[in-house]
Amino acid sequence: MTGPIETLPPQHHVLTDLLPALRFGDPRQLGLILNDDRLPDRWWDHSSLSDAIATTSATEVAQRAARVLSVHWSHLTLGTALPQLCFCPEGEQADLTSVIADLPDEETLPQLVLPVLRPFLTGGRDLTRPAVTIGSDTDVAAVASLLTSLLPTDAPTAVHSAAAMLHAWAQQLGRDSDASAPHPADRSDTVTPAPADTMMRALAAQPLDLLVPLVSMWGERQLAIAAGRTFGQNRISLENLGEQFGVSRERARQIQVELEKNLQQWLRSDDGRPFLDHLLAVQYHLGPVATEESLRMLHPAHERPVAALDLPLWQVIAALLPDRTWTSGWLVHGELDQRLEHTRGELTRRCATSVPVWNDVVELLAQHGVRDVDAEAWLQAVKGFRVIDGHLLPWGRSIGDRAEAVLALVGHPLSLEDLYSRLDDTTALASLRNQIQADERFVRRDRDLYGLRRWGGTEYLGIREMINQELEAAGGAAPVEDVVRSLCSRFDVSERSVRAYLAAPEYDRFQRGWVRLNALNDPALADYQPRREVAQTRRCFQTGQGTWWYRLDVNGEHLRGSGFTIPTGFAAHLGLAPGGRLELSHDVGTIQLVWRNQPTCGSLRTLLEHMQAVEGDHVFLGAKDGRLKALRLAEKDESDLTDTQRALRLMALSGQILDKDMPVVVGRRIGLDSITTMEGVLAHLRIRGDKDILELLNPQYPTALGTPGPAAATSASGTPVSEVGTAPRHSPRPTAEPSEDALPSPTTRDAAWDEEIIPLLDPDSEADLLGVARAVADHGKTAPVFGYELGDGGWQADFAWEQGTAKVAVVASPGTGLGAESEHRDSAYRAAGWTIRTAADWLTRLDELLALLPDAVGDSPQHS
Repeated sequence: MTGPIETLPPQHHVLTDLLPALRFGDPRQLGLILNDDRLPDRWWDHSSLSDAIATTSATEVAQRAARVLSVHWSHLTLGTALPQLCFCPEGEQADLTSVIADLPDEETLPQLVLPVLRPFLTGGRDLTRPAVTIGSDTDVAAVASLLTSLLPTDAPTAVHSAAAMLHAWAQQLGRDSDASAPHPADRSDTVTPAPADTMMRALAAQPLDLLVPLVSMWGERQLAIAAGRTFGQNRISLENLGEQFGVSRERARQIQVELEKNLQQWLRSDDGRPFLDHLLAVQYHLGPVATEESLRMLHPAHERPVAALDLPLWQVIAALLPDRTWTSGWLVHGELDQRLEHTRGELTRRCATSVPVWNDVVELLAQHGVRDVDAEAWLQAVKGFRVIDGHLLPWGRSIGDRAEAVLALVGHPLSLEDLYSRLDDTTALASLRNQIQADERFVRRDRDLYGLRRWGGTEYLGIREMINQELEAAGGAAPVEDVVRSLCSRFDVSERSVRAYLAAPEYDRFQRGWVRLNALNDPALADYQPRREVAQTRRCFQTGQGTWWYRLDVNGEHLRGSGFTIPTGFAAHLGLAPGGRLELSHDVGTIQLVWRNQPTCGSLRTLLEHMQAVEGDHVFLGAKDGRLKALRLAEKDESDLTDTQRALRLMALSGQILDKDMPVVVGRRIGLDSITTMEGVLAHLRIRGDKDILELLNPQYPTALGTPGPAAATSASGTPVSEVGTAPRHSPRPTAEPSEDALPSPTTRDAAWDEEIIPLLDPDSEADLLGVARAVADHGKTAPVFGYELGDGGWQADFAWEQGTAKVAVVASPGTGLGAESEHRDSAYRAAGWTIRTAADWLTRLDELLALLPDAVGDSPQHS
């Protein structure tokens, strides 16, 4: 909003008024083109255009103006670069939408500048000639009074203001002369006014005392219109004001026009001139860009209320400032949006080639009229930038843009936690991780370090992939010690983890101390047979069409996107082998199944959301022809179901089944293809490890559960089930078995302890870990994942058991190289529901550890 004060007359215009783009240029760069020895520095901003033309010529000014537009703003259209041209006859004949860069020749633009200079060809003063002098006997006060008396009442406001300044200066000169009484010979032959002193006196005046007499003469209508329209930031409509006083909209408008006309006349009068001087002094002090806060704090009286208007004085001043737009808390010369956009473009160009220091940015903003006290507020209004560590960063809308800016500032990779703390916004850490990993601008440099891809360097793809790269670079095979040494020296991974991965079945120790990748057609992998087939695997059930399904009991981790282990029997049934990978499509995407130390399934979050699954639901997963199929049973109130019905639902059976049909229906569901007794069905469930189903069936079949007998049945694969609690025998497994594979048995020892774990432990440096391994193995507990890594952060544990509800880990002590990161590691494991301790701690709580771990089920007897 601009005040009702009239604009400057032609003789007070400068070149910048005709070429608005000059306001936003760097004066040093513009001076290379516009400077003239005959004119003052920055004459295009400060010297009257009439004077500049009188000193040089209109042709020279037009040529310089055209040249500066061509060099710095060639992308502008004629209508934007020369807005006054549309009012000239020449402008009606020109295409004002033409871009300056597309003009036919160099002479066209100067010829179009000349017409807009036409009003300024007369009335100027040659600045190269001596200034008018005042003799020692000249009465300056009398001259000032004479000039003031000769001015017509309708002369422009600026003229009256200049005359008032001259008159005040003359009076001050007279007082100084009377006080010091210098000899006439000591007085200078020329007199130079001191406008700064005048401005300071006007600024120090009491503006409220000057305004109150005027406002007190206004009637009720005038006060309401002044408060709601003339001085109001949120203007009340004329219709509402008219209704308030029972007059028409037009009459309300007439009152406003008359009020503002009288206000202008008052500002030109002797009574109002001091208030006008205060306005001009405020405008001079604030500059072309200032905040409302700066205006309020400029004078103690500015925050005082004008009682009759019920408005603070600063708001009246803001509305009356000439050539200022008051909007959105800012007082600017010109349009706020244009200034903001220009600043945004300039800062974007600076940030594209460097990371500017904040002090340099403040200097740049000062060149555009923004004072240093308002620099931070202006930057917030510009939007899209933030100051971090004393530097200006582009702050885009996406988290990827912001992360890129922070990494560019620090110049080296950061951990996700460090990057997250530097972003200092409301984005969740998980969201940052997901977007960083999906954005091609970033690359993972280490276990928990991310940098910019444009920096170059090696991408960390996880221990398995880095081992594969090492082997490929070495020609397919390499010494084990070289692989371990290389990865541990380049990345933040432990030697133990690398050795654990090298023990996986996808790698072949083909000669002493050497390792290579197993061939894809290796018969050992192609003919891999799990120790337990799918029919003998817990939570696996067969439908009438022969499709096997695995029951996933949905928990919070699944819904948050965590992957999970799957039984080896079900994984092998899908065609997955140790060291292999399988991709399946589903209704809303794809899923990866990978068998490293154990078979795992990737995140099913999107599929579960698509199915509207919630925690506690049972979702059955199957696969056919490369597609993952998922089934969720219709919801039922559990309180209305018997234990038997609940047991049947765990097997994806939702209908009513007669007692006489139970052996046949349930038997076929768990892979028994011949009619059998209920005792045989329950015995097979025990072998599989389906304890949850057995517990629900116990009330109805207590005798069968308590006195198991022989099962006269065979599995769907033809394997005889001859004795309750005895599993069929197969070749030893190559990796640790997940807990879903079998019901725990205290009479077996997991072979993986002696084949894959204990031989790799150092009795000297890993004595505590070796003690835990031997104690747990001797008690018949299943072997853990050796060298486990949790989540995308890759937080490492020496041993980890993640089977069913048990999530137990043995982690390294802080003194073994993890340092302060051990706190982040421990927090990550505990947040995921793990029970963790160091090996030394578990040795003192061995009973607790043994109680948490499932027993192993295998072929070899327990070692003594």
